[in-house]
This record gives sequence, structure tokens and C-alpha cells, in this order.
Amino acid sequence: MKQLIGRNIWMAVLLLAVAGAGVTPAAAQEGVGERITILVPNLAPRDGASDKFGEKVAEELRDLIDDLHTHQTVSDKELKNARKKYDLSEEDLHECIRARQLAMQMGWGLVVCGEYAPAGNRQVNVTASFVGAQNGETFDVPPFAANERNEDQAAQQILQTFDRYQTQLRHTVFCQQYMDSQQWESALDNCDQALAINPNSESALYKKGFTLWKMERREEALEALGQVLEIDPIDQDALKLAGIVATELGNIEVARGYFDRYMELNPGDVGVRLTLATDISNAGDPEAALRFAQAGLEIEPDNMNLVTYIGHFAANAAAAAEKQMQGGVPGEAETVAVDPSKITEFYSVAAEMYERVFNEEGTETDPTILEKLIIAKFKLGDIEEAVALGQRATTAKPDNAGIWEAYSRALEEAGRTQEALAAIEKAEAAGSASPALTQRKAMIQLAAGRTAAGVAALQAAVQSGQLDPAGAFAIIFRHAYQDKFQKGQLDAAYKLLDEAGALAVNEEDRLTRNFWRGYILYQQGQKVHQPMTAESARRAKPIFERALELFQAARGYEKIHASADVPKLIDATQRFIEIEDALIKRGR
Repeated sequence: MKQLIGRNIWMAVLLLAVAGAGVTPAAAQEGVGERITILVPNLAPRDGASDKFGEKVAEELRDLIDDLHTHQTVSDKELKNARKKYDLSEEDLHECIRARQLAMQMGWGLVVCGEYAPAGNRQVNVTASFVGAQNGETFDVPPFAANERNEDQAAQQILQTFDRYQTQLRHTVFCQQYMDSQQWESALDNCDQALAINPNSESALYKKGFTLWKMERREEALEALGQVLEIDPIDQDALKLAGIVATELGNIEVARGYFDRYMELNPGDVGVRLTLATDISNAGDPEAALRFAQAGLEIEPDNMNLVTYIGHFAANAAAAAEKQMQGGVPGEAETVAVDPSKITEFYSVAAEMYERVFNEEGTETDPTILEKLIIAKFKLGDIEEAVALGQRATTAKPDNAGIWEAYSRALEEAGRTQEALAAIEKAEAAGSASPALTQRKAMIQLAAGRTAAGVAALQAAVQSGQLDPAGAFAIIFRHAYQDKFQKGQLDAAYKLLDEAGALAVNEEDRLTRNFWRGYILYQQGQKVHQPMTAESARRAKPIFERALELFQAARGYEKIHASADVPKLIDATQRFIEIEDALIKRGR
């Protein structure tokens, strides 16, 4: 993002003149550098006032400024040549906008704009201001009355205001210096000092907004940027940063309003559009980034860099929408309703854009694009196409872990379990060892009934530091409960929990494992007990005895999960054991 560079072209020179090498005001005042050139036209007479007052005040003011070490005025000869070059009369420079335009053309840093009107009794009312030639930032001299024969006093009064102006500029420069070194508190303090002198300093307000943003004080940052835009509604830096800050605050519609205003100033610049879209996406609104970037295709439909980024924005927007739909957005109290067709639309755009890149670049395509294209394809339900693409991509990029991982997901979607596991192992061998990949590998093995292998994969991940034991146990418990227990596969659920003993190292996981193994046996024991014969009792009794051991080892689990009444289950299990004993005795 273009942040601060270019906001005050002449201020960089001022930095040399007033700031020296240090970052403190004392050091700044000792510095020596290039002097800033100021255009001081004659003050403009209004309402029939005499020209002589304006001419003499300007002349005296030039002399006073030329005595400064930091500034100098445009010489009479240089000004005459400049007026001749641009066909301007002396009276033309009475208009501030004309004087500023000339200063911009000539590279002069500042312009003094002033006028006066009769006030009676040989008095005139004087208004004046110092204007930055490049940025138009204005520092007003408080209006004052002067004797029309006392031009020296009027010039001195304007110069006193200039001293305050320089103080404001110094604080603004110090603010910039502290920003450059990321000393945000000091930067903010200097910006505030500059604004105490000139509350309408566009440069200081922008720097304050930027600093507050960096300090994560976003509401205040947006307020400062809003003040900048009140002064200059087309300040591009402020519009851009305000949009980013609003995005980060979650004010999506407000943010898009700022971005729309920004693009109105650069409607045909695809490079600017893409830069802005990237900033929008990074700020957390890939959908808006996609919208901005897609509009650029109308201008440059064959811009492959633009096509690539549109694919990225679409893929990111799809992933963000999926996370919202699954309730996985950190910090959100409520899940935002997401239209599934929107996700499909995003993946369709991503697939279309990535395919264009793949068709253009072939085997030279960036591996990340191939990876995302495979994912987009199987997300759209084009499973076989995703698998075929994965085969081509892994052949072209056999050492790329990301492509192998995406290929494994396509194979998993296609139900080709063994090939999916083989692809995961290829991804691991290529360096893609991650908790997510390990979890997928374990889940595939567990779903395929390879319990020991799935548990072993999670244990290996714990030993290597990829997962902590609690995380690994949570994976096994979730699978045992959701995919086995709730589907009535009690033996499989028990086996999973039984083999996960080494991962249940904390108290809660240990109690969880014991309770659910006991509860599974309790349910199985009830089924075996059902005929209520001596034979069924002999088979049911050891099941209940083991369940009782596990329930007793799970005491305290009811404090974690109130619905699990362990004491009540212990009593019920003991009664079953007594019943089994009675049935066995009667059977003899």
C-alpha cells in the first residue's frame, strides 16, 4: 500500500532543514540543510484599497524570511522570468490558486497568500495563509487589523504566525520520523502537538489516523481519517486507508463506500485497482476484493496477472464463506447465514480463472494455482476432473507437497481411500507435515477400519510435536462418538477408545475415556442380560464387572458433564451384577 510517501513532497526537504539527524526537537533545531523556497506575491488589495500597502508588506516579509536559516524567498528576477514563461501578470498572483500553480510548476515549496481591505481610520483588515504548493495544505494567519502606513508591523505579525507554522511542521516531521521507526506513542504525541497548533492540518491528521491504525485503535483512526476527508474529500490515501480500517472493524458497507470513491478517481487504472483489491482482501473482505478486481477485466480482459489474482480472491472468498457457514469465524458471537450458492459461485470463478492460467502457462503454472484449482474442482463436485487434474499436476510437480495434499483430498472425495493415503504420504515426504494433514490421514484410516494405524498416526504426531495429546485424543473421541457410537457400532467405538489410552494424559480425557468405555460395556451388558437366563447371566456378569471398574475410575466425570450421572450408573451396574449372581445361582 502506498502509505505516506508523496503526501508532502516538500516536507522531506524541510526534514533536512529543521530536523537534522536526530528525532528530538533539540537535535532538530541544530540541523542544517537545504532551504525551502517560498513564493511571496504582493498582498491583494480589495474593496478599493491602495496597492502600496500590499507591495510593501510583501517586500518586508521577503526580507524577514530571507534572514532565516531554513527558508528563502523567490528572487525578483526568478519570479519575473517565471511569470514571463507562463504568461502571468503580477495581478494574476493575487489569486492564491494561480500563485500555487506557478509554485508547483517551479518546484517552490510554499506560497504566502494574502489580501487586505479598508477598515476606516487608516486601518486595513489583513488575512493571509501559508499554503503547501504540492499538497495544498493551508495554515491560516489569524485575521488582524493594521495601520496602512505600518507595513513593517504587519509583516512582523505574519512572520510570527510563520514561526508557529514551522513549529507545527516540525512536530509533523517528528511524527513521521517516529512512525518510520514504529515508535507509535511518540508519533501520536507529535501529531497531536502539530494538530494543537493547526487542527486542520491534513498531513498531521492523516499521520495520526495511520498511527492509530497501527496501534489497533481503529475507531479513533477512522475518526481522524474522516476529518481528513472533510478537508479533502478526494484524498486518495485517506480514502484507501479508511476503507481498510472500516473493513477491519467489520463495517463492510462503509468500507466499500470508501473504496468506491477511491476507484472513481482511478477508473481506468488496472494496476491501481489490483493493488487496492489486494489491500481489501488482506484487510479481511475477499468478496469485495473480487468485485473490484473483476471490474478490471472489462478494461484489460487478457491481463493474466489480473486473472490470477481474481482466482485467488474468489478462492479466499469461498473459504471465508465456508468458515462462516461452519461457525468458525473467531470472535463472532453468532454465525452469519451464508447462501451455499454463493460459495459455489466463488469456487466457479476460481476454477475458471485458474484454468485460464493453466491453459496459458501449462507445466510452468505456479504450483499454488494448481493446488487451488484441484480444490475448486472437487468443491464444485467435479470429482473425476479433480482427480485427473491431480494426476497431471503431481506428474508435472512430483516434489510439491501442496499439490499432493490437494490430490489426496480429491481422491478421498472419490472414495479411493488407499490412493488418498498414498498421496498423503507423498505430501508428508515432500515436507507437508501439518496437524491438519495428520488429522486427515488418521481420519481416513479410522473410517476405513484401520484403527491401530489411525491411532498410531496420531501418536506419531504427538511424539513429533505436531499435535498435543489432548488434541489427538479429541480427534479419536469425536470419531468414536459420532461415527461409531451414535451409529450403533459399539464394539468399534470401544476399540477406538481402548487403543487411545496413551493419548488420554490429562484428567478430563482420562475420565472421558473411562466413562464412555464403561457406558458402552453397560449398554452391551444390558443386551446380553436380556434373556435373563443362567447362561446369559454368566456372559453378562463379566461385562458389568468391567463396566463397574471403569465407572469407578470415572468418578468426577459428572462434575465436568452434568448429564453423566456416574454414581447412579455405578448403583445400576451393581444391581445388574447382583441380578446376574441370582440368575446363575437359580440356574444351578
